[in-house]
Amino acid sequence: MTAADIERVRAELSRLPIFPLPAMALLPGGQIPLHVFEPRYRRLVRDCSRGAGVLGLACIPDGEEGVGDPTRKPRILPVLGAGVLARIERLPDGRSNIVVRGVLRVRVEREHEASEPYRLVDAIALSDETSESDAARADSLRRVIFALCTAQRTPASAALAQIAGRATVPGELADAVAGAVIEDPSERQAILETLSVSRRLSRVERAVSAALALTAGSASSLRN
Repeated sequence: MTAADIERVRAELSRLPIFPLPAMALLPGGQIPLHVFEPRYRRLVRDCSRGAGVLGLACIPDGEEGVGDPTRKPRILPVLGAGVLARIERLPDGRSNIVVRGVLRVRVEREHEASEPYRLVDAIALSDETSESDAARADSLRRVIFALCTAQRTPASAALAQIAGRATVPGELADAVAGAVIEDPSERQAILETLSVSRRLSRVERAVSAALALTAGSASSLRN
């Protein structure tokens, strides 16, 4: 995530195209692959690729998709991840495979009247809330991560160690590790909505500690 990406996304927030999906949370620094087949989202990808290449991935809450009138816009959660098109693979029939890279947390302020087949919103960027304890919590999380990676000794754990080593600030560390370790969509959305870096680090550390405990338990079972 570069300063240029941040400025590029910020510049598009007043008319941010969104891709609403169930069980989806795009964290800053994370990447999500998508297969695009609906005509309105083919149009979204086409327009984005011809423009700034910026879009948001919005989470549709459980039970909202397809309720009632199929032409109705499903409700979306107001905090979402805004990012950039990192890769586009166009297919012969008009579909495409894309990768969206997260850049910012944003909150939807209002939705624009329909002018395109896809939805456009006015959003504001959300900033991390930092505290004096963040650095110590980040060090604690790194220790737990390296303990997990030492216990596992797999390509995935080696990649996680690299992710933890590259993060330069506590908020970035929390997001990067959450994106790599946490699979539950509701927990990822909770991480996305947590602006306090200290609380975010605590949530992620609990997830990594649980994974470490599971690994230790599996190893003990094998020995017995």
